[in-house]
Amino acid sequence: MRQRQGSEFVGRRRQCDAFRANLRAPVAERKFVFGLHGQAGIGKTFLLRQLREISLQHSALVAVTDDNESNLVRVLAAIARQLAGQGGEARKFAQRFADYEQRHDEVLSDPQAPSEARELVMATAVRFGLGVVRAAAPGLGPVADAVPPERIQEWVEQCRGYLARRFGSQADVRLLLSPVEELTPCLVDDLRKIAHHRQLVVLFDNYERTAEVVEPWLLRLLHGYYGELPLGLVLGVAGQHPLDFNNWGEFSSILVSWRLDPFTAEESRTLLGRKGVRDPELADVILELSGGLPLLLASLAESGGDDVHDPTGMAVARFLNFVPEQESRDDAVLAALPRVLDEDVLAVLREPGRAVGLFRWLRERPFVHEDQGQLKYHHVVREKMVRYERGRAPRRFRQHHQALAEHFRQRREELGLPGDSCWFDWEWRMLLVEEFYHRLCSAAHRWLPEALHHCATACGIEAEPAVHAWLDVVAAAARDSATGAVVTCARDLQRFVAPGGSVDRAELRRYLTRRLEEAGFGQVVGARPIAPGGESENRLVLGTADQDFFGGGEQGSAPVIGE
Repeated sequence: MRQRQGSEFVGRRRQCDAFRANLRAPVAERKFVFGLHGQAGIGKTFLLRQLREISLQHSALVAVTDDNESNLVRVLAAIARQLAGQGGEARKFAQRFADYEQRHDEVLSDPQAPSEARELVMATAVRFGLGVVRAAAPGLGPVADAVPPERIQEWVEQCRGYLARRFGSQADVRLLLSPVEELTPCLVDDLRKIAHHRQLVVLFDNYERTAEVVEPWLLRLLHGYYGELPLGLVLGVAGQHPLDFNNWGEFSSILVSWRLDPFTAEESRTLLGRKGVRDPELADVILELSGGLPLLLASLAESGGDDVHDPTGMAVARFLNFVPEQESRDDAVLAALPRVLDEDVLAVLREPGRAVGLFRWLRERPFVHEDQGQLKYHHVVREKMVRYERGRAPRRFRQHHQALAEHFRQRREELGLPGDSCWFDWEWRMLLVEEFYHRLCSAAHRWLPEALHHCATACGIEAEPAVHAWLDVVAAAARDSATGAVVTCARDLQRFVAPGGSVDRAELRRYLTRRLEEAGFGQVVGARPIAPGGESENRLVLGTADQDFFGGGEQGSAPVIGE
């Protein structure tokens, strides 16, 4: 199967050959870091998968992570789990990680645990590697800027005292307060042992989404902070932006940077030929419409070419022309409304009895990929389908989003998390983010202020990637609903994102606080978030008098902003 997949792989031969040669090269001539970058739809993930297959063909052990791993503890666990599945068990890490999970759960389930200890321990599972450790909390690492500075010292002392009494071991205290610092050396030690027998390849996909957390850790890893890395280890990262020379310049002698460009005409025609497109005139049209983007080339070729001369050839009909049944086409368009799909989500949009079969059918589509049991559309395809559905049935569009919002709200409530501790739970936060994406698409005038309230709260207590999630929700809802107030708001919020992607959280929080309080939303950044998705006396409905909040406009009245 792997040989067949490799024979069908088109383009990127230079990169594949170079990577293959590097695995065979003597250590003195080898590169140890590969950076892939290019625009969305250019084929970064597909090339990364091909590099994985090349590595496996050379008997290397391979681990791949992406933005589904929400923090570095999850990244470490994913790497160890994948290597173990290929025969490279990380025994030292596995034992220490099991200790961490057990101690972590014991603290959260202990009714005698101080609330500060529970919140601080949960924060260590959320925040990693960002910023400089404050002097008030030496050794605490990323937790130090997960809570307000005036509470750091008090929290740390209370937490340390409780943990020392609870477990009687300073090693366990360090493990719970600084899990990355404690677990990474264990994994590095295991990697050195495994590398005596097998080469190791660790790949990081969607790096533009994870770099804020992963990159500081990777750099410390390469500097030997966690122990000497084995010479048989190769790292690869794939994202939309090149690696920052200010951070990676000192590693230039062991680093390769690849910019992925659209396919050449020759590569494009080769791909089209393998997809059965023989008509030269049709191939010319597909090349023009796709711009050489591999995803669009493949999707347009799969359509068989019917009606491809339509100037809207990149739209929904082009992606679904190879699906003969109209009902299946409608299913594919409807399933594009959620940003993440599982069978439970599909049951909201279609009859529950059809959800299982529809999920299986979708996972076979060329524009859908599966990760850890969930499905995601490629963003280029999803954007077209969402816009199409909004245009053909605006009222139904809003109703579906309202139903999806309620679905994610119910899933949050079913977690049964007590009080404000829910804000430190990764699954709860992700469900909240998805809930408010759908609320903004269904009734932005009602829900935009509350969404921004949660964004302001996240600025105060969460890691920067979590703040990015809220900014992305506003941007995605602006693009997908085209509601004027949300479009204007999304553009306004981008002022706080630096060219490199970092967010000025303090300024963003102050700005949101001021704007929301001016609009009459009430206290925004108190110690406790409001109940998400519930009725609130502070909720502000954007009406005519409030349209200067971020700009007004009905759904669909403003231009759609891009990714």
